[in-house]
Amino acid sequence: MSHLDKVLQLGDDINTDDIIPANRATADDPDSLKYYALEHVVGVGELLKYNAIAAGENFGCGSSREIAPIALKAAGIQKIQAKSFAEIFYRNSINIGLPLEILGAKPENPVVDAIAKAGGLIPFNQMRRQGKITIPGSVTSKRPMTLVEKLLAQASGNPYVQPGEVVFAKVDLALSHDAVAAPVARTFYQHYGAEAKLWDAQRVVLVADHFIQVNDIRNDRKANLMYQQMVDFAKDQGCYLFDLVSPGEAAGICHVLLPEKGFVRPGMIIAGTDSHTCTYGALGAFSTGVGTTDMANIFAMGDIWIRVPPTLVFELSGTLPPHISAKDIILFILGQISCAGATGKVMEFSGSILEQLPFDERLTLANMAVECGAICGLIVPDDMMRDYVKSRSSQEFAEVMADAEAEYEKVYQFDLTHLEPQVALPPKPDRVVAISQLQETPITKAFIGSCTGGKLYDLAEAAAVLQGRQLADGVDLFIVPASVEIRKQAETLGYLDIFAQAGAKILKTGCGACINSGIGVLNKEETGVYATNRNFKGRSGDPTGKNYLASPRTVAISAVKGKISHFLD
Repeated sequence: MSHLDKVLQLGDDINTDDIIPANRATADDPDSLKYYALEHVVGVGELLKYNAIAAGENFGCGSSREIAPIALKAAGIQKIQAKSFAEIFYRNSINIGLPLEILGAKPENPVVDAIAKAGGLIPFNQMRRQGKITIPGSVTSKRPMTLVEKLLAQASGNPYVQPGEVVFAKVDLALSHDAVAAPVARTFYQHYGAEAKLWDAQRVVLVADHFIQVNDIRNDRKANLMYQQMVDFAKDQGCYLFDLVSPGEAAGICHVLLPEKGFVRPGMIIAGTDSHTCTYGALGAFSTGVGTTDMANIFAMGDIWIRVPPTLVFELSGTLPPHISAKDIILFILGQISCAGATGKVMEFSGSILEQLPFDERLTLANMAVECGAICGLIVPDDMMRDYVKSRSSQEFAEVMADAEAEYEKVYQFDLTHLEPQVALPPKPDRVVAISQLQETPITKAFIGSCTGGKLYDLAEAAAVLQGRQLADGVDLFIVPASVEIRKQAETLGYLDIFAQAGAKILKTGCGACINSGIGVLNKEETGVYATNRNFKGRSGDPTGKNYLASPRTVAISAVKGKISHFLD
């Protein structure tokens, strides 16, 4: 970066909530965003003094919001140099023409070079449509392949692929939601024509869930506009739309809703404008988060460029202790490998522990793979998965299995027989300790909900704790069923009555406080414990608040005790 003389030095794990906080995400005007880039790191407007960034590992981890690299580029950043980049941020940056340099990396893939040379993904695909560019087939020789390699080889029309090469994979299902769908639609129409049509409307699902409750905590008219633009786009295009079921209430949070409604099946390639799209790997699909430009191009072309990822295997064995959940397991793994431990890779979960987990818990494991840096959390199809899928969908599906001699980058083996409840300390989900090692931590707020912690099993765990008990004085507990179906089931099972009698507040379905956009957010200097997935600074409220992550059971016990705890009287 010799020609760039104003370099901002940053450390590891600079996340997208650091780069552009969620409460700025309803604005997509670069001239506005540039002032708030890294506001919680260097201050409002301070990034304008720099023209380059040098950072450590896993730069851009967290959400898939493309406004993160857009804000950096608008602020005058001409290049980012880092030891590694989160994969979605990497793709988003390449797509918009923001130069990146991976320290010590070998020369880039020719396809990535071609996208960069064209000025980004949109001009590259415009040339594809004009026949000026063709995507060469893979030259990888015959080799045994992992599950994800087989899925991507099949979707890209190649007999064999290997980690590191770039392929264009056909997408079976594309997801977007109210926080991103409107900018995607604008990009789609701007570059592919005012009369452009989706490549396949029956493969596109739009969900109202992210910013639909933001006006409960702050005035944000742009959120309402973005929602309406998404609804209009869905009606114009004839794609699937899960609209509000009542004012401010979602049909479901997308990552719980799509499996529930039978959209996800083994063997699929799924892309969504949300980093937790990795959840669907729990159903044997390759699923990953993408940004605005990627999705606009999927809408037009039906495919996505992707670097074939290596696979890390996590063999989970032993007998799971009573009341230990998938949230405890994935937090434990995060503590072992860090937020950068699986950057740009697939985490494949296996072992006898999976047989001991209800299906909902498998979703939790896959959901938080992205917190480890992974682009997908994958589980190989088995009887439990098949039974679930067949109970939700009548469509046929073809299972794909890895070759017996497939090569894995690393195999982790964890005996979880003696695992105790885990807690992630702010401000990162990998600052994990066993709860017995946690210093006494009083709380005033607790939250059970989100795509990670609002499933029926999560609510069952909370109800078992709260039955016959009351919240501690001074503690607010918020509970958010992750879908209307789950709410109805919880009501039938008596869980909602238990929550109400304990003093908890049952909120409308939606993402809400998890993304700083609804009731339950942390106030200034407040401490809370949340059954959500991220505790980055400002992620779920005021940046001075302290957000601890734990399982729904631990959150419920903590709300009763008034401090983070796993002991019940």
